[in-house]
Amino acid sequence: MIKNTFRLLFLVLSPLVLGQSSTGSPYSFGGLGEITFRGNQLNRAMGGLEVYNDSIHVNLNNPAGYGTLKLTNYALGINYKTSSLQSVTEKTTLATAGIDYLAVNVPAGKFGFGFGLKPYSAIGYRLEALDESGSVDRINRFEGEGGLNQAFLSVGFKLLKYFSVGFTVNYGFGNLTYRNSQRIENIQRASYFDSNSSLSGLSTKFAVNGAFPIKDLTLHTYFSFAPQANITSTNAQLFYTRSGNLNDISDFQEIDLAAKGLEKTDLKLPKNVTFGIGVGKELKWFVGAQYGNYYTSSFQNEFISIPNLTYADGNRMAVGGFYIPDYASLTNFFKKWVYRVGYRKEATGLRVGNHMVEESGISFGVGIPLQQFSNVNIGVELGSRGKQNEIMIQENYWALMVGFSLNDVWFIKRKYN
Repeated sequence: MIKNTFRLLFLVLSPLVLGQSSTGSPYSFGGLGEITFRGNQLNRAMGGLEVYNDSIHVNLNNPAGYGTLKLTNYALGINYKTSSLQSVTEKTTLATAGIDYLAVNVPAGKFGFGFGLKPYSAIGYRLEALDESGSVDRINRFEGEGGLNQAFLSVGFKLLKYFSVGFTVNYGFGNLTYRNSQRIENIQRASYFDSNSSLSGLSTKFAVNGAFPIKDLTLHTYFSFAPQANITSTNAQLFYTRSGNLNDISDFQEIDLAAKGLEKTDLKLPKNVTFGIGVGKELKWFVGAQYGNYYTSSFQNEFISIPNLTYADGNRMAVGGFYIPDYASLTNFFKKWVYRVGYRKEATGLRVGNHMVEESGISFGVGIPLQQFSNVNIGVELGSRGKQNEIMIQENYWALMVGFSLNDVWFIKRKYN
């Protein structure tokens, strides 16, 4: 029943994963947009830790964990986010919702594998400025939408007694649209300039996990490396005018990008390296930390130039863990819950003017057991991004994260009919 239900959900929700815009942040204008995929909901509730794995869950950010998977796992993650945006002069609130991932993960003897869909990044912003410097007023609007999705295949192996290794191959695809428009006072038609990019390309990630017994504890270690990858961008630019009627378009002109050498360009997904370490007692508690370097200074977009925006290398630090009062309790259901907490802080690699865009967040969550080793993981994150000054916006947000981890048994040979 679980298996059939998830197959139905996979078919119904896949178009939503590909078509959603799960951000409204003004900081999504940089790079390929706001990085929206940060791992499974249970890992996000621990600050986004990638170092921890167990045999009934899969950490989609850590392919080495597939080497220890014991049950077929179906994973679905959704989120709801409310943001408060504060500039020097204005304040507004917005809400977004989206699907974080859909995945099927399968143990196959000496190795495990998984496949699915995840939105990697999203663009969704609208900024306006009133220009009163001339004889007539002008409203300049800057908008962006779209994002990069990834279809992925991950494989993990239990290499030695205490080690597992794995890799992920992602096929990225999607569309980005940047639109600049200007409306002049007392003129019916507004001018629009659209820049569209169709994206496609492959990226990879490699990971190594260690789990070493120390008396009744286990020491967990983690290393991952994602090399730089190229994403091909097929571009088009259009200029047109339009009235309030969306179908009333005139003065349509397509820009000859081939003459400028911009019909096709390459976008570089920066390489990143992450280290993690943690210690815990099986089925009782775990605490860990990790640090990652993101070489975002290598990113450039020849097709789209955004004033006051540059790129620098970024980093991310996270600490977190979980606690289970009594996983085998028969008298108190709440003692079987998994209680999680985490904290993360990062320099995103976006630099607005002379200011690095920094982000931090604290998260809490619970894992509620269901039948047959399945569970639902619920988390809440409180975070902030940027700062309030003459060229930047302070963004404060809270996010509700819900993940379903449904388990089944495949490839078990029956001894009795």
